Amino acid sequence: MRRWRLGFAACLVALAAAVLALAPHLTDSAELVRLRNALLLDVAPETRFDWTPAERPADFQVERGPVDPRFAERAAALELGTLPSDWERALGIARHLLENRQGRVGRPIQSNLEETYARIRAEGEGYCGDYADVFSALAIAAGLEVRAWAFSFDGFGGRGHVFNEVWDRGSGQWRMIDVFHNLYATDAAGDPLSAQAFRRAMRADQAAVRLVTIEPAARPVFKYESKAREFYLRGLDEWYLWWGNNVFDYERAGLVQVLGPLSRSLEQLGGIAQGVHPRIRVLPDAANAEELAVMQRLKWRVHGALVTALVALVGALVCLGGWLRARRAVGGWT
Repeated sequence: MRRWRLGFAACLVALAAAVLALAPHLTDSAELVRLRNALLLDVAPETRFDWTPAERPADFQVERGPVDPRFAERAAALELGTLPSDWERALGIARHLLENRQGRVGRPIQSNLEETYARIRAEGEGYCGDYADVFSALAIAAGLEVRAWAFSFDGFGGRGHVFNEVWDRGSGQWRMIDVFHNLYATDAAGDPLSAQAFRRAMRADQAAVRLVTIEPAARPVFKYESKAREFYLRGLDEWYLWWGNNVFDYERAGLVQVLGPLSRSLEQLGGIAQGVHPRIRVLPDAANAEELAVMQRLKWRVHGALVTALVALVGALVCLGGWLRARRAVGGWT
């Protein structure tokens, strides 16, 4: 019995060590996002970010199942097919999401797509991730090609922003649309910019970039345009692309449905375990090389901690079972 007790104790120590290895990241929501991003980090130096839908990378996750019929009905009700271009359809979806936004802006919803859509439409609640997910859902339901970019201010942690980009077939261009901030960007001639063109222009000559309001009646996030420009400038060094847009497949996944009601972090961990959570590809830059290296080291630390915790947990259960069997064999219950 003694060896089983010692084994059980050793497993508990290993489990505690695995938890302690990640403890600095477990008490803050932004640090939990950093752990998630480390798990999802997919470094491929040869990655192209300017691909078109016709040459979409094979590992970019797209919808495999049907579109949620509720979102299909909403997209149809907007009569987007009567609009002259994909870009106008994207703006129509954005205006639909923004037209009732009058109350507090930026309160996270972090729920399923249906509840998130309802709360955005009813009161304009939600933060950038909520708007990006629901916009993607409606865009996919409307037959548009959409993807999501993000950037951070804290070394690819949870303090940052996410927005969408839509493929406009008429112009043969990606076009950036930031629904949460109620903005899109154009060049001096008034042509909408792609996300990467916006980033390059903001670095080269931000005076040549124009920020255009999508829905004038919606309550703004930034009272002054200068504040919006400062916000984007702060995040230029840490951009990454979500390597998938499968919002419906993600929501249908079994582990996501089971763990979602418990916590957002557990839900995302379930999505990662089931392989439905998109990975992230960092836009490489000399300015983010050090932060990216830190994230790669964290990725291996997280993997090591998870493997250690799993092995320790299984070992603890085995040792506990052996200990109980040994006690019964010697009449230890009397």
